[in-house]
Amino acid sequence: MKTPAHRFWPFTPKISIISAVILLISLLLITGTLHSTTGWPADTSSNTILIGVFLLSLLPVILAILDIIIERGGTIGYGDLKIDFSKIQQSAYSGFTVPANIGVRGEHVADSGTSNILDTLREATSSGVVVIDLEDGHAWWETRLLVLIAGADRLGKPDKIVFLATIEGREQTFVGWAQPKELLQQLLKENPQYLKSFYASRAAARQWELLPPLEPVQPYNNYNILPAQPWMQGALATNHTWMAFSTISGLPNELLTEQLLQHELGENIENKGGAKHISMVHLDEVFKPILIKQQIDKSWTDEKQTSTLFSSEAAFIVITENGRYSSLLSTQSLYNEVLRGMLNTKKS
Repeated sequence: MKTPAHRFWPFTPKISIISAVILLISLLLITGTLHSTTGWPADTSSNTILIGVFLLSLLPVILAILDIIIERGGTIGYGDLKIDFSKIQQSAYSGFTVPANIGVRGEHVADSGTSNILDTLREATSSGVVVIDLEDGHAWWETRLLVLIAGADRLGKPDKIVFLATIEGREQTFVGWAQPKELLQQLLKENPQYLKSFYASRAAARQWELLPPLEPVQPYNNYNILPAQPWMQGALATNHTWMAFSTISGLPNELLTEQLLQHELGENIENKGGAKHISMVHLDEVFKPILIKQQIDKSWTDEKQTSTLFSSEAAFIVITENGRYSSLLSTQSLYNEVLRGMLNTKKS
């Protein structure tokens, strides 16, 4: 069995016992030295100190037992403890939901009327979490998803992609989430043209990145499209000069890479009828190795919620309500809420 990465005490039982013995001897030596040199602890409190030393030396064993309890799905006596989601709502990420009409319906990505796709991508990259609703499996093409996650990977945002679907009539059911970099690596394997278009668009865009912003044309103070430079290589870089800069501000198109990728995928896949829909089954086929499906549902019992939390190895975990996606939370914030609940229970 694979040892979980996040454990309180990641060592074997033998090492736990040896550590406890070494810790006990060390603490006794320290206590004895302090008593002989400083007179602390006093004889009247020596029994209390020795009990404390003994209990402290058992810490490695206690942590090892705690790991075993959690791994086996047991409980640790939380009683009526409940994760209060209302108190941690401020740290939750509900995310930006990408409209389904950029995912498949409407014009091909190579057409001139696809500025809505870039506008949506621009809005998506301003959020830490993006939600993609596959609906009944006909709402998204692979090509559109590739543009989105390629942009997210290049820009570093969003850094989490959440997938929903309609399952047995239940809309917006959570099916999994992953990071764009891992999604991109998996999706590029699905079609040789994906990989070719991906590298071609990045190579073309990087050539234009070597040029400074446009200079205004006097006396009208406007900007003209810059022609391709003699040293530029490849038709993708030289044939789409109008994409490289804004004629309103003169600044570079920050999404040029993705716009060129849209064009490539539209010309070579979508216009040729080769675009694939992403159904829930296909999502599993493509992304199963990296898709994180663990969740905590608000309708679950307190025992099941806390057991799921402590068995999770991910830095973030999805919160659902009767299967419907609610938000994405850091597991650390949930740990903190559990600890606060334990402290409050002790005080009361």
